Amino acid sequence: MKKTIITLGLLIGTVNLVFAQENQTNGVAKDTTKKTKDIEEVVIIAYGTQKKGEVTGSVGRVNAESFKDRPIARVDQALTGQIAGVKTRSTTGKPGEPLEIRVRGSASISASNSPLYVIDGMVADDMANVSPDDVQSIEVLKDAASSGMYGSRGSNGVVIVTTKKGASGKPTFSFSQYYGVQTIEKKLDIMNSAEWIDYATEAINKRWEALAPGNSASDSYEKRASYFNLANTYDYNLANITYMIDPRWGTNQVAYIDWQDEFYRPAAIQNYQLAVRGGNKNMKYAISAAYFDQEGLALNTGFNRFNLSAAIDVNISDKWKAGVTLRPSYSQSYGAAVDGKDNAAHKMLSMVPVAELSAGLYTNFWKNLQYRWAGSTQSPIGILENTTNDTDEFRLLSSLYMSYDITPDLNFKISGGATNNFNTNTGYIPTFNLVTNIPGQVSIASRRTVNYNRYLGEALLNYKKTFGNHSIAALAGYSAENYRTTSQYNRNKGFANDDLKTFNFTQSASVLNSEYTASEWMLVSMFGRVNYDYKKKYMLSASVRRDGSSRFGWNNLWGTFAAFGGAWKIDEEEFLKDTSWLSNLKLRYSWGENGNNSIGDYRAFGTLAGGNYSFGGSLSNGLIPNTIENPDLTWEKTQSSDFGLELGLFNRINLTADYYIKKTKDLLLQEPILATTGYTTMWRNVGSVQNKGLELELNTKNLTGAFKWNTSANISFNSNKVLQLGSNNKPIPTGFSDLTNIIQVGEELNSFYLYEAIGVLSTADINNSAVAKTNGAIAGDVKYRDFNGDGKIDENDRHIIGSPTPDYYWGFTNTFSFKGFDLSLFFQGQKGGYSYALLGRAIDRTSMGTTNNVMGNWANRWRSDENPGDGKTPRLDGTTGSLLDTRWLYDATYIQLKNVTLGYNFPQELVEKLKISNLRLYVSLENVWRKDHYYGGYNPESVQSDGTDYGAYPNAKVYMMGLNFNF
Repeated sequence: MKKTIITLGLLIGTVNLVFAQENQTNGVAKDTTKKTKDIEEVVIIAYGTQKKGEVTGSVGRVNAESFKDRPIARVDQALTGQIAGVKTRSTTGKPGEPLEIRVRGSASISASNSPLYVIDGMVADDMANVSPDDVQSIEVLKDAASSGMYGSRGSNGVVIVTTKKGASGKPTFSFSQYYGVQTIEKKLDIMNSAEWIDYATEAINKRWEALAPGNSASDSYEKRASYFNLANTYDYNLANITYMIDPRWGTNQVAYIDWQDEFYRPAAIQNYQLAVRGGNKNMKYAISAAYFDQEGLALNTGFNRFNLSAAIDVNISDKWKAGVTLRPSYSQSYGAAVDGKDNAAHKMLSMVPVAELSAGLYTNFWKNLQYRWAGSTQSPIGILENTTNDTDEFRLLSSLYMSYDITPDLNFKISGGATNNFNTNTGYIPTFNLVTNIPGQVSIASRRTVNYNRYLGEALLNYKKTFGNHSIAALAGYSAENYRTTSQYNRNKGFANDDLKTFNFTQSASVLNSEYTASEWMLVSMFGRVNYDYKKKYMLSASVRRDGSSRFGWNNLWGTFAAFGGAWKIDEEEFLKDTSWLSNLKLRYSWGENGNNSIGDYRAFGTLAGGNYSFGGSLSNGLIPNTIENPDLTWEKTQSSDFGLELGLFNRINLTADYYIKKTKDLLLQEPILATTGYTTMWRNVGSVQNKGLELELNTKNLTGAFKWNTSANISFNSNKVLQLGSNNKPIPTGFSDLTNIIQVGEELNSFYLYEAIGVLSTADINNSAVAKTNGAIAGDVKYRDFNGDGKIDENDRHIIGSPTPDYYWGFTNTFSFKGFDLSLFFQGQKGGYSYALLGRAIDRTSMGTTNNVMGNWANRWRSDENPGDGKTPRLDGTTGSLLDTRWLYDATYIQLKNVTLGYNFPQELVEKLKISNLRLYVSLENVWRKDHYYGGYNPESVQSDGTDYGAYPNAKVYMMGLNFNF
């Protein structure tokens, strides 16, 4: 709440400053133009454009200027903290990976919650084909009125990317580049070598004392070795680590390792782009080439990408126009899998921070034996350096169009496009253990190829006419899309040696996987829209779209989705028209329905799988049904209402407020069914989810003289509730092993469903029958809340404790400029919501033993009633390690200084002497500072949709310098 007050206070203070300056401008010239540039700005909408002041729906916009000096690898990163109602999350810091984007919350359970992407009119799966330097603007259609023309897929919002185009005049060349260094944003708190030695010593001594009467923790290594009749006392590879302490601990006879320091490194990031744009009255062109390269923080990981773009528009005659766009890109990502369960980061964090001097970083690797007091995990450094995991992807986004002006008011346009992706992943894991194996003996080679092709054809008829005070814009269209995917995967084990990384799979000792899959689906759509305005102050819009998708059952292939919106420009009324201080006052309302068909292919149909049967006394291959059909499966539908207010004051303050209610029904859900049917799940349309919220955006020009200060701020509140689930509203367990989350009527999606840890049991608690305990509990175990009050702790005490959904999220940018200098500060964050650290739990459980490292909090563990530690961390040999409880549930609130950029634009007279038109030099810092409560992982944002984190790749701080110039 304190941070909320601070944030709102900053916003109010900014507005007050603007008013104060406005009242103190006597004698100073000021702009009193009634219509501001912002109101007349043209924004991109579905299948067209509109002036911002005439839009009846809720449309957010990000201009290229807001991210041109930031080290972003992908276009989606430009949306972070910029538009109210648009939430982005960096679920992994792995180079080249996309962000998760949610527009006005999540509504679907089994279908996708991602928005639809449209690049220069072409529907796309993501924005990876576009270099950030090519982007002119990004519009996000948030409500049904604005996204209704994409009705079949607009329920999760629409992100429209518009790229830079050519213009009449001499060719203009532009060059931009930056180079930077990345460092890890934060290290995880795990035990250092001294803390781990203390931890292991306590555990080993406890076991030794319990082994036989008379045993003491002070007993020497030699005495313990004698007890086990070890012939060679100081052959440490023979030591019984359960009861014997390494006498070399604390000396220089063993290596002490901070695995995070060795695993992560400073890494380079760089980008270069050259573009030429120009044309004349008959032809305009824009051609660019870009190269981006980002080393990963983890050793031997990284990503690079080559982008080309060519867009040509031609006026064939006064009535005929045509254009073509080609956007090929080639990317490479490499490196062993770092984030996720049992992958490299998880293994690294659990590595004992002590090793033999002779092995060091390569403990238990190649011919090095494992350190006797450590687990069997092999050196994560060796794994990173020697694992091949390369993904090469070629993408081509191509489109062409031709349009004809039938009359000055009527235009016909036909267009077509294709998205072709060719992805190949090659993997090789050599035989790391050469103590018991020879090279190649247990090596694994894999190869996966995925070819994805999307084809789109559209025909549009546009009509625009103004009759006095009346203006009409109408559109009718037809589109057809076809999607085809093929995939082939081979994985074999055992080769003659490890000298090569690619093998003929027929030469391997065994085949682990060999499979080929293919799928296809189609979408056919008819749509129309009418926009009407009277005197530029009363605006109405209505749209309808009918879609047929092959993903649904034969009985319900088609869906019809309608939307309408209205707006009233109050400031254009006679009683306000000449008011100088009011530059904009507009009310909006919209309602509409959108659809969602983003489920896998063939979900409505009964499919077959391979199966064996007896025929003629021998085993034969055959096919058996493996899914149950549902011919009635149909569209998931989202109905939404939006109430909007736009207010402009003094041509310097612009406020936008939107309140929305969004209800999704006929949820596409893979519902559990009775096993007596022969199946366990079935795809059905069941249940409903509601999202409702408030969005505020404020843009101010605080100072407008020689020293300029502009502020942009937004804040979004969203609440989420499950209204119905199936016919009996039975809760659905989700999350890790279906044990951490639940979907339940009346609660938020994926609410956390856990045992609530409230402390540590004392000996007095154990002896007190009134204190609820788990079966077999001992002093030092975790103490849990007896939620149902039955005097014992069991499954019935799990209960809902929060959800992954934040109470609100916000972005706050201040830009200052004086003469040639400019400074930008961008903050963003969220309040509320929870993250569940499965990674933390994996190295933070009681009774884990001592052969792995654990979280740093175990240095402050319970040791006795007299030494209870922090009161939260239990004893190291407790009994509750199997329970998933709130010890790993963290408040996901955070505040972050996301970017600081300081730039200088060189004087024009100097620039002209260099034969260029402008020159800009800047330094930029990304992910500068973060304050959060997340102890169990690297980043509170790096969670899955259910809010769980099993060790995501950490984010990077970036320190960079860039240069831009035109010639």
